[in-house]
Amino acid sequence: MLSINTKTYSDNQYHAIDNQRLTNVLFFSPNHISSVTYDPAAKQILEMKVFSGIQQNFLQLSYDELKSIAPLMDGLKVKFKDRKVVISDGNCTLVPDSLLNIIETESYHQLNHHILPNSQVLYCKMHVQQTASLFNVRNELIKLIRFNMPMVDVFHSSLLFIKAVEHQQFSEAANKLHLQIHPGYFELLNIDKELKFYNTYAFENETEIVYFLLACAEQLQISHACDVVIYGNSPVLPSIQGLLAKYVRSVQFAIKPKNFVYPGSFKEFAEYQFFTESSAILCE
Repeated sequence: MLSINTKTYSDNQYHAIDNQRLTNVLFFSPNHISSVTYDPAAKQILEMKVFSGIQQNFLQLSYDELKSIAPLMDGLKVKFKDRKVVISDGNCTLVPDSLLNIIETESYHQLNHHILPNSQVLYCKMHVQQTASLFNVRNELIKLIRFNMPMVDVFHSSLLFIKAVEHQQFSEAANKLHLQIHPGYFELLNIDKELKFYNTYAFENETEIVYFLLACAEQLQISHACDVVIYGNSPVLPSIQGLLAKYVRSVQFAIKPKNFVYPGSFKEFAEYQFFTESSAILCE
C-alpha cells in the first residue's frame, strides 16, 4: 500500500448529507491528487482534499497502485449530484474547435508530443475560446476512472487554466504572460479578447523558465512592457519572481478566481497556490 498524506481544507458549512446536491471534481496531477466539492448554485467551494506521496508520480501508477490509495477510493464511493475529472500535466495539444477531428486526435497530438505506451489520446472542450484540448492518459488511470465513474466527463487542466485567467478580466491583458509552474514543467499563456498563445515546456532549472518566457514575450512583441503573473505550488516561485523582475516590467503573484466563496481554511496556503483547484466551479 502506498504511503499517502492527506490534507483537508473544509468549510463549517459543508455537511456530507448535502453531497447529493453538490458537485465534486477530482484532479489527477503528477505530484498530487485533489478532490474539490462545491455548491454550483451558491458558487461556493466547500471542501478540498489533497493526497500527496513522497516521490510519487500519480499519473504513472498502475491500476492496482491507484486502488491502494484508501482515501481516494473512499471518496469514489461517495455519491454526488455531479462529478468531473481533470487531468493536469504538460502532455496536451490545443486545437481550434472547428478543426477538431476526433478520428485524427492521435495524429494531431503526435505533432507535438510522443504518445505514451499503453495509453489513449482523449479530447475535451470547456466552452472557452472555441478551443479543444487533446491529451494523453495511460490506460491504467483510464481504467480507474471508467470502472469507478463510468459516465464522468474527463477534462484537461489546460482549458480550465485558460478559462480561469479569462474569468479574472485583467486590465492590460494583452501585455500579460501567465506563468503556472508545476514540478518539471510549466504553462505559459497570453490571452486578451482571444487566445494568443498557450504552450507547455519541460524545464530543469529556473534559468530555462526565464529563457522561454522572454522568447515568448519577444514573439508576441510585448517584451518592452511585459507583465508576468505567477501561479503554482512549486517551491521555485520566489526565486523565479526575483529572476524575472530583472527582465520584465512587473511580476506579481496570482490571486484566486474572483466572485466565488472559499473555505476559511484556504487561508492556510497562498492565493497563487492550487489555482486550478480553486477554479473548479468553472469546470463545465
